[in-house]
Amino acid sequence: MADGLDAPSSEYLLSLGTELGDLYHQQDIDIDTFRDQREMRTPAMAEADKDYVLVNVDPRDPDISEEAFQQTAMLTLDRPKLSIVGGEGDTAQTVASKLEHFTEQSLWECGTRTPGQDTMTQVSDACLNDGGGWAKILWASDLWQERYSIPSPNGTATGSDYASYDRATEDAKKKAGPPFVWAYVDPRNVYPQWSGGELVEVLETSQMPMRFAFRRYRLSLDSGGNIVPEELGQAANFIEASRLMSSTVQLYEHWDEEWATWAICGRNYNQQGTGYIVKQYRHRYPFGVPYDYAPGLTMSHWRNRKVGWSIGRTKLWLVKYRQYLRAMHAQYVARDLLSPLVTYGDTPAAMVVGDNGLAKEPQTSIHPGEILNLAPGRQLQRIPYPDAATLEKHMALIDGAIRDLESPRVTTLSGMEGAGFAISQVLSYTRTRIGPVRHGIEALLKGQTEKMWDLIREHAGEKVWVFYGGGGEATSASDAARAEYIGFGPKDLQRPMHIQWEVQAQLPTDEMIMARYAHERLAGGTWGKDEAVSYMGDNPDEIRRSIARDEIRQSDAYKKWLYNEVFALAGRGDMLQEAQQAMARAQFGVPQQGLAGSSPAGAQPQPGVFEGGGPGMGGVPDLGALAAAPNGAGVGPPPYQQVVGGAQQPGGTLPAGGVPLAPHGGVPPPGLAPRSLGGSRGRQ
Repeated sequence: MADGLDAPSSEYLLSLGTELGDLYHQQDIDIDTFRDQREMRTPAMAEADKDYVLVNVDPRDPDISEEAFQQTAMLTLDRPKLSIVGGEGDTAQTVASKLEHFTEQSLWECGTRTPGQDTMTQVSDACLNDGGGWAKILWASDLWQERYSIPSPNGTATGSDYASYDRATEDAKKKAGPPFVWAYVDPRNVYPQWSGGELVEVLETSQMPMRFAFRRYRLSLDSGGNIVPEELGQAANFIEASRLMSSTVQLYEHWDEEWATWAICGRNYNQQGTGYIVKQYRHRYPFGVPYDYAPGLTMSHWRNRKVGWSIGRTKLWLVKYRQYLRAMHAQYVARDLLSPLVTYGDTPAAMVVGDNGLAKEPQTSIHPGEILNLAPGRQLQRIPYPDAATLEKHMALIDGAIRDLESPRVTTLSGMEGAGFAISQVLSYTRTRIGPVRHGIEALLKGQTEKMWDLIREHAGEKVWVFYGGGGEATSASDAARAEYIGFGPKDLQRPMHIQWEVQAQLPTDEMIMARYAHERLAGGTWGKDEAVSYMGDNPDEIRRSIARDEIRQSDAYKKWLYNEVFALAGRGDMLQEAQQAMARAQFGVPQQGLAGSSPAGAQPQPGVFEGGGPGMGGVPDLGALAAAPNGAGVGPPPYQQVVGGAQQPGGTLPAGGVPLAPHGGVPPPGLAPRSLGGSRGRQ
């Protein structure tokens, strides 16, 4: 960066405007010519001899306009994709992925703040159809006005005060969004100055009504018609004031490596340049001027240009010639329909003499449906002009030449052998044709990305947040993902990272071909999963987390949690309780109407069993009976109904928990869930 540049004066800006205007004069004419044709403002017979005009028809050719809209739509259908490489390891990849989302969302949000404006779309359209796209990114501290208005804690503040201040400032920054302006610059009104291949100075112009400019910036005219502050202005006569106030002035926006300047410029009474600086400051941008340039179609010997060629420039003159030929063909058609007539033959009638003493021919104009009676011996006959076959052949020749220069189009699919291959070839040709334009836009996005990061480091000085999610503010931990913000500060951007933008021009067959190619290399062992995922345009760390989430959703623990959530949201607690009882029965063998492995109500337990089913069926063993005989054979069980009714049996007790002890001091087997025996059997 230059050091110690003097602030530009109004005289310097006027001289610079004249110099750069002369330098880029021809490129300005080229832009205007192409825009006139694109907007179909050029008449078909603008330069034709009036003697050739029989009827007023104007068949203007829409070929340039249609291709411009088609190519712009294809290039802007999807947003460009940013890829950042910040190092090896899952953590580094995760940080790089978040930075990708942060940068993309910041640019799109800053580029669409003005209603009806989309910087990315406008830059792409200009690059394709004007021959060059320009954009600038500016620091806009006024967007953080609410954040700066929050009073900072004083020396007597407590830790909670500082915490509250931090929360308030972060919330204010999240609400405001990134404090940048990403703006499209019309290539017709931008005049760059290059030095050693580096952009060092830019003058941007725009027209505005003099009356509005003077009222907006409090300006006036002195006695010589020079622009001065309002308090120094002089009264002008009514005629002169009316003439001046109905005209326009130029707003000059000038950026160099150190200063940013705005000035109102025009002409005084002597038609000499006059101007006044309305705003000027030292911008302190570490990168110099905030502009970046995306060329269209260029040639290797071109240097220091502000635009190249548009994609339709090679056929511009053929299209203009074709619309002229179509207009001439319309004149041929008019001649055939309204052909001049010639009177032949003699008549014995006396000639009618006009005022000039010469014979006066009778009026023989023929109108549709009219019967014309001529004098005896006279007849009308058309002039035998040649047909328009030569003109039509020439028109077909021009049509073919234009067709060879434009993007091929699929007009029909019926009867096409190998239609899939043919369509793929057509679409691939279209994508290849705009390849240089895509690379220019990608270079512009890279430059603007680096400038935005520099502004975060040098001007913001703190974390910048951008909204990345949907659904409104989070109200609980379960819906925190609905209001996700991504923030990056100066410390997060200190480590070097590799930036690569890719303008998305995906065609219907591209994704399928890319996926097949990646899977074949992955199966062949020539690629890892990270390379395959990156090749298809995704982030490996995000794909890994997504796969892990799918695996978790298939686990029993996740399903159990999900069922609980669904039942709770449905308000069916009884269903949830029944589901829990079913799980307990599956684990402990407890039927719906009884205890684990118990017999039906009123039935006696089997030998060797204190309560429940037989051995091995989850019942409570009778340890006393088992000790007396093998498997308790021949030993009668205690009275069953009294046990379940809570009666104390000889040799056994009911402890405080209500779980019956087996006779002779036996205990239930380990793992049996405690349960109350009061009331009906089986109630938990």
